[in-house]
Amino acid sequence: MTAARRRGLRPRSGTLGKQLLPYALVAPSVLTLCFLLLYPIGRVIYFSLWNNYMVVRRPTFVGLNNFHWLFQQQVFSLIFSNTVLFTVFSVLLHLLLGLALAVLLTSDIKPLWRTTFRGVLILPWLFTSVVVSLTWRLLLHPLGVFNTLLSQLGLMDLSQPVNWLGEQKLALPAIILINLWRGYPFAMLMLLAALQSIPKEQHEAAAVDGANCWARFRYVTIPNIKPVVASVALLDTIWNFRLFDLVYLTTGGGPLNSTHVLATFTYQLAFERFEIGKSSAVVVVILVLTSVLTLFYLRVRRE
Repeated sequence: MTAARRRGLRPRSGTLGKQLLPYALVAPSVLTLCFLLLYPIGRVIYFSLWNNYMVVRRPTFVGLNNFHWLFQQQVFSLIFSNTVLFTVFSVLLHLLLGLALAVLLTSDIKPLWRTTFRGVLILPWLFTSVVVSLTWRLLLHPLGVFNTLLSQLGLMDLSQPVNWLGEQKLALPAIILINLWRGYPFAMLMLLAALQSIPKEQHEAAAVDGANCWARFRYVTIPNIKPVVASVALLDTIWNFRLFDLVYLTTGGGPLNSTHVLATFTYQLAFERFEIGKSSAVVVVILVLTSVLTLFYLRVRRE
Protein backbone atom coordinates (compact mmCIF):
# COMPACT_ATOMS: atom_id res chain seq x y z
CA MET A 1 0.00 0.00 0.00
CA THR A 2 1.16 3.50 -0.74
CA ALA A 3 1.65 6.15 1.89
CA ALA A 4 -1.52 7.93 0.78
CA ARG A 5 -3.60 4.79 1.21
CA ARG A 6 -2.03 4.09 4.62
CA ARG A 7 -3.20 7.54 5.70
CA GLY A 8 -6.67 6.84 4.34
CA LEU A 9 -6.32 9.33 1.49
CA ARG A 10 -7.01 8.80 -2.20
CA PRO A 11 -4.44 10.08 -4.68
CA ARG A 12 -5.66 13.01 -6.75
CA SER A 13 -5.96 12.00 -10.37
CA GLY A 14 -5.43 14.58 -13.09
CA THR A 15 -4.19 17.31 -10.77
CA LEU A 16 -1.22 18.12 -12.99
CA GLY A 17 -3.43 18.17 -16.06
CA LYS A 18 -5.81 20.63 -14.43
CA GLN A 19 -2.91 22.90 -13.53
CA LEU A 20 -1.53 22.87 -17.06
CA LEU A 21 -4.91 23.28 -18.78
CA PRO A 22 -5.05 27.12 -18.53
CA TYR A 23 -1.52 27.40 -19.96
CA ALA A 24 -2.43 25.06 -22.80
CA LEU A 25 -5.50 27.14 -23.63
CA VAL A 26 -3.60 30.43 -23.86
CA ALA A 27 -0.46 28.94 -25.44
CA PRO A 28 -1.63 29.34 -29.10
CA SER A 29 -2.47 33.01 -28.57
CA VAL A 30 0.78 33.69 -26.72
CA LEU A 31 2.87 31.93 -29.37
CA THR A 32 1.08 33.77 -32.17
CA LEU A 33 1.59 37.12 -30.42
CA CYS A 34 5.28 36.38 -29.82
CA PHE A 35 5.70 35.45 -33.48
CA LEU A 36 3.96 38.61 -34.68
CA LEU A 37 6.17 40.74 -32.40
CA LEU A 38 9.53 39.03 -32.54
CA TYR A 39 9.65 38.04 -36.19
CA PRO A 40 9.32 41.62 -37.60
CA ILE A 41 11.90 42.87 -35.09
CA GLY A 42 14.30 40.12 -36.10
CA ARG A 43 13.79 40.83 -39.80
CA VAL A 44 14.40 44.55 -39.36
CA ILE A 45 17.64 43.86 -37.48
CA TYR A 46 18.62 41.41 -40.24
CA PHE A 47 17.86 43.95 -42.98
CA SER A 48 19.95 46.59 -41.20
CA LEU A 49 23.05 44.44 -41.74
CA TRP A 50 22.62 44.33 -45.52
CA ASN A 51 22.90 46.93 -48.25
CA ASN A 52 20.22 47.40 -50.94
CA TYR A 53 18.11 44.53 -49.70
CA MET A 54 15.62 44.30 -52.56
CA VAL A 55 13.85 41.45 -54.30
CA VAL A 56 15.12 42.44 -57.75
CA ARG A 57 18.66 43.16 -56.58
CA ARG A 58 21.17 40.89 -54.89
CA PRO A 59 21.94 42.27 -51.41
CA THR A 60 25.40 42.73 -49.98
CA PHE A 61 26.29 42.01 -46.37
CA VAL A 62 27.78 45.17 -44.84
CA GLY A 63 27.57 44.51 -41.10
CA LEU A 64 27.35 47.73 -39.13
CA ASN A 65 28.23 50.00 -42.08
CA ASN A 66 24.64 51.23 -42.34
CA PHE A 67 24.82 52.51 -38.78
CA HIS A 68 28.24 54.03 -39.47
CA TRP A 69 26.83 55.81 -42.53
CA LEU A 70 23.82 56.96 -40.54
CA PHE A 71 25.74 58.64 -37.74
CA GLN A 72 28.04 60.38 -40.21
CA GLN A 73 25.16 62.12 -42.00
CA GLN A 74 24.59 65.73 -41.03
CA VAL A 75 20.92 65.40 -41.97
CA PHE A 76 20.54 62.61 -39.41
CA SER A 77 21.75 64.97 -36.67
CA LEU A 78 19.16 67.53 -37.77
CA ILE A 79 16.39 64.92 -37.89
CA PHE A 80 17.33 63.49 -34.52
CA SER A 81 17.32 66.97 -32.95
CA ASN A 82 13.93 67.65 -34.56
CA THR A 83 12.60 64.43 -33.05
CA VAL A 84 13.92 65.30 -29.59
CA LEU A 85 12.56 68.86 -29.72
CA PHE A 86 9.20 67.70 -31.01
CA THR A 87 8.93 65.04 -28.31
CA VAL A 88 10.07 67.18 -25.40
CA PHE A 89 7.85 70.17 -26.17
CA SER A 90 4.85 67.98 -27.03
CA VAL A 91 5.09 66.06 -23.76
CA LEU A 92 5.60 69.18 -21.65
CA LEU A 93 2.70 71.01 -23.26
CA HIS A 94 0.45 67.95 -22.99
CA LEU A 95 1.19 67.71 -19.28
CA LEU A 96 0.75 71.42 -18.59
CA LEU A 97 -2.48 71.82 -20.55
CA GLY A 98 -3.84 68.47 -19.37
CA LEU A 99 -3.14 69.32 -15.73
CA ALA A 100 -4.67 72.78 -16.05
CA LEU A 101 -7.85 71.40 -17.59
CA ALA A 102 -8.01 68.54 -15.08
CA VAL A 103 -7.80 71.02 -12.21
CA LEU A 104 -10.52 73.09 -13.88
CA LEU A 105 -12.80 70.07 -14.17
CA THR A 106 -12.36 69.22 -10.49
CA SER A 107 -13.13 72.76 -9.34
CA ASP A 108 -16.45 73.89 -7.92
CA ILE A 109 -18.53 74.29 -11.06
CA LYS A 110 -22.04 73.10 -11.81
CA PRO A 111 -22.33 69.38 -12.67
CA LEU A 112 -24.04 70.18 -15.98
CA TRP A 113 -21.21 72.48 -17.06
CA ARG A 114 -18.62 69.97 -15.84
CA THR A 115 -20.16 67.22 -17.97
CA THR A 116 -20.39 69.52 -20.99
CA PHE A 117 -16.76 70.62 -20.67
CA ARG A 118 -15.59 67.03 -20.39
CA GLY A 119 -17.45 66.07 -23.55
CA VAL A 120 -16.11 69.05 -25.51
CA LEU A 121 -12.52 68.78 -24.28
CA ILE A 122 -12.22 65.12 -25.17
CA LEU A 123 -13.31 65.66 -28.80
CA PRO A 124 -9.79 66.07 -30.31
CA TRP A 125 -8.92 62.56 -29.17
CA LEU A 126 -11.81 61.09 -31.19
CA PHE A 127 -10.62 62.27 -34.62
CA THR A 128 -8.25 60.25 -36.77
CA SER A 129 -4.83 61.54 -37.79
CA VAL A 130 -5.98 62.08 -41.38
CA VAL A 131 -8.90 64.28 -40.30
CA VAL A 132 -6.75 66.25 -37.86
CA SER A 133 -3.94 66.79 -40.38
CA LEU A 134 -6.15 67.88 -43.27
CA THR A 135 -8.24 70.15 -41.05
CA TRP A 136 -5.21 71.92 -39.62
CA ARG A 137 -3.63 72.25 -43.06
CA LEU A 138 -6.71 74.19 -44.12
CA LEU A 139 -6.72 76.27 -40.92
CA LEU A 140 -3.02 77.18 -41.23
CA HIS A 141 -3.10 77.81 -44.98
CA PRO A 142 -1.79 81.28 -45.93
CA LEU A 143 -5.36 82.24 -46.84
CA GLY A 144 -6.96 80.07 -44.18
CA VAL A 145 -9.00 80.78 -41.08
CA PHE A 146 -6.06 81.39 -38.74
CA ASN A 147 -4.49 84.14 -40.83
CA THR A 148 -7.92 85.64 -41.52
CA LEU A 149 -8.61 85.95 -37.79
CA LEU A 150 -5.21 87.54 -37.20
CA SER A 151 -5.87 90.05 -39.98
CA GLN A 152 -9.26 90.95 -38.51
CA LEU A 153 -7.56 91.57 -35.16
CA GLY A 154 -5.07 93.85 -36.88
CA LEU A 155 -2.12 91.53 -36.25
CA MET A 156 -1.44 90.58 -39.86
CA ASP A 157 -1.72 91.94 -43.37
CA LEU A 158 -3.35 89.40 -45.70
CA SER A 159 -1.36 90.82 -48.60
CA GLN A 160 1.68 89.21 -46.93
CA PRO A 161 0.23 86.14 -45.19
CA VAL A 162 2.31 83.78 -43.05
CA ASN A 163 2.74 80.26 -44.39
CA TRP A 164 2.82 78.45 -41.05
CA LEU A 165 3.57 75.03 -42.48
CA GLY A 166 5.76 76.26 -45.33
CA GLU A 167 8.35 78.39 -43.53
CA GLN A 168 11.41 76.71 -42.11
CA LYS A 169 11.32 78.40 -38.70
CA LEU A 170 7.57 78.09 -38.16
CA ALA A 171 6.77 74.61 -39.47
CA LEU A 172 8.00 72.60 -36.47
CA PRO A 173 6.30 74.87 -33.86
CA ALA A 174 3.10 74.65 -35.94
CA ILE A 175 3.19 70.85 -35.89
CA ILE A 176 3.84 70.89 -32.14
CA LEU A 177 0.75 73.10 -31.78
CA ILE A 178 -1.31 70.63 -33.83
CA ASN A 179 0.01 67.73 -31.77
CA LEU A 180 -0.83 69.63 -28.58
CA TRP A 181 -4.45 70.02 -29.67
CA ARG A 182 -4.65 66.39 -30.67
CA GLY A 183 -2.91 64.77 -27.68
CA TYR A 184 -3.83 66.73 -24.54
CA PRO A 185 -7.05 64.74 -23.83
CA PHE A 186 -5.06 61.65 -22.81
CA ALA A 187 -3.06 63.57 -20.22
CA MET A 188 -6.20 65.40 -19.08
CA LEU A 189 -8.16 62.19 -18.48
CA MET A 190 -5.32 60.43 -16.66
CA LEU A 191 -4.60 63.42 -14.43
CA LEU A 192 -8.31 63.98 -13.84
CA ALA A 193 -8.62 60.43 -12.53
CA ALA A 194 -5.56 60.99 -10.32
CA LEU A 195 -6.96 64.23 -8.90
CA GLN A 196 -10.31 62.62 -8.11
CA SER A 197 -8.57 59.82 -6.22
CA ILE A 198 -6.96 62.20 -3.71
CA PRO A 199 -8.76 61.94 -0.34
CA LYS A 200 -10.63 65.13 0.50
CA GLU A 201 -9.47 64.84 4.10
CA GLN A 202 -5.94 65.80 3.08
CA HIS A 203 -7.07 69.08 1.52
CA GLU A 204 -9.35 69.78 4.47
CA ALA A 205 -6.54 69.15 6.95
CA ALA A 206 -4.21 71.42 4.99
CA ALA A 207 -6.89 74.15 4.88
CA VAL A 208 -7.38 73.89 8.64
CA ASP A 209 -3.62 74.35 9.08
CA GLY A 210 -3.87 77.60 7.13
CA ALA A 211 -2.54 76.48 3.74
CA ASN A 212 -3.75 78.55 0.81
CA CYS A 213 -4.68 77.15 -2.63
CA TRP A 214 -1.12 77.19 -3.96
CA ALA A 215 0.25 75.52 -0.84
CA ARG A 216 -2.40 72.79 -0.99
CA PHE A 217 -1.65 72.24 -4.67
CA ARG A 218 2.10 72.07 -4.04
CA TYR A 219 2.19 69.95 -0.89
CA VAL A 220 -0.97 67.83 -1.28
CA THR A 221 -1.92 67.55 -4.95
CA ILE A 222 1.51 67.24 -6.57
CA PRO A 223 2.84 64.45 -4.28
CA ASN A 224 -0.35 62.43 -4.81
CA ILE A 225 -0.36 62.64 -8.60
CA LYS A 226 3.40 62.39 -9.12
CA PRO A 227 3.35 58.65 -10.10
CA VAL A 228 0.59 59.28 -12.63
CA VAL A 229 2.46 62.27 -14.06
CA ALA A 230 5.58 60.13 -14.49
CA SER A 231 3.62 57.36 -16.22
CA VAL A 232 1.84 59.77 -18.55
CA ALA A 233 5.11 61.53 -19.40
CA LEU A 234 6.91 58.30 -20.26
CA LEU A 235 4.03 56.90 -22.32
CA ASP A 236 3.59 60.18 -24.18
CA THR A 237 7.34 60.33 -24.82
CA ILE A 238 7.32 56.86 -26.37
CA TRP A 239 4.34 57.68 -28.58
CA ASN A 240 5.63 61.04 -29.77
CA PHE A 241 9.17 59.81 -30.37
CA ARG A 242 7.92 57.43 -33.06
CA LEU A 243 5.09 59.62 -34.39
CA PHE A 244 4.73 59.43 -38.17
CA ASP A 245 1.26 60.11 -39.51
CA LEU A 246 0.73 63.64 -38.23
CA VAL A 247 4.08 64.92 -39.51
CA TYR A 248 3.87 63.13 -42.84
CA LEU A 249 0.32 64.28 -43.60
CA THR A 250 0.96 67.94 -42.74
CA THR A 251 4.43 68.76 -44.09
CA GLY A 252 5.97 65.48 -45.27
CA GLY A 253 9.15 66.46 -43.45
CA GLY A 254 9.65 69.80 -45.20
CA PRO A 255 10.48 72.50 -45.79
CA LEU A 256 14.21 71.69 -46.09
CA ASN A 257 13.98 68.84 -43.56
CA SER A 258 12.91 71.27 -40.84
CA THR A 259 10.10 68.97 -39.69
CA HIS A 260 11.64 65.61 -40.56
CA VAL A 261 11.56 63.18 -37.64
CA LEU A 262 13.00 59.69 -37.40
CA ALA A 263 9.76 58.00 -38.48
CA THR A 264 9.35 60.10 -41.63
CA PHE A 265 13.05 59.73 -42.42
CA THR A 266 12.59 55.96 -42.25
CA TYR A 267 9.72 56.16 -44.73
CA GLN A 268 11.73 58.35 -47.08
CA LEU A 269 14.71 55.98 -47.09
CA ALA A 270 12.59 52.88 -47.59
CA PHE A 271 9.86 53.93 -50.04
CA GLU A 272 11.29 56.95 -51.85
CA ARG A 273 15.01 56.11 -52.06
CA PHE A 274 14.56 52.32 -51.75
CA GLU A 275 17.45 51.98 -49.31
CA ILE A 276 16.00 49.25 -47.14
CA GLY A 277 19.18 48.54 -45.19
CA LYS A 278 19.69 52.14 -44.12
CA SER A 279 16.00 52.55 -43.37
CA SER A 280 16.14 49.44 -41.17
CA ALA A 281 19.13 50.93 -39.34
CA VAL A 282 17.01 53.97 -38.44
CA VAL A 283 14.24 51.66 -37.24
CA VAL A 284 16.73 49.82 -35.02
CA VAL A 285 17.80 53.15 -33.49
CA ILE A 286 14.15 53.98 -32.77
CA LEU A 287 13.65 50.49 -31.33
CA VAL A 288 16.60 50.79 -28.97
CA LEU A 289 15.62 54.24 -27.69
CA THR A 290 11.95 53.37 -27.19
CA SER A 291 12.95 50.12 -25.46
CA VAL A 292 15.00 52.10 -22.97
CA LEU A 293 12.05 54.40 -22.34
CA THR A 294 9.79 51.37 -21.93
CA LEU A 295 12.10 49.95 -19.25
CA PHE A 296 11.87 53.27 -17.40
CA TYR A 297 8.09 53.14 -17.70
CA LEU A 298 7.93 49.60 -16.29
CA ARG A 299 10.19 50.63 -13.43
CA VAL A 300 7.93 53.57 -12.62
CA ARG A 301 4.87 51.31 -12.73
CA ARG A 302 6.47 48.94 -10.20
CA GLU A 303 7.22 51.78 -7.84
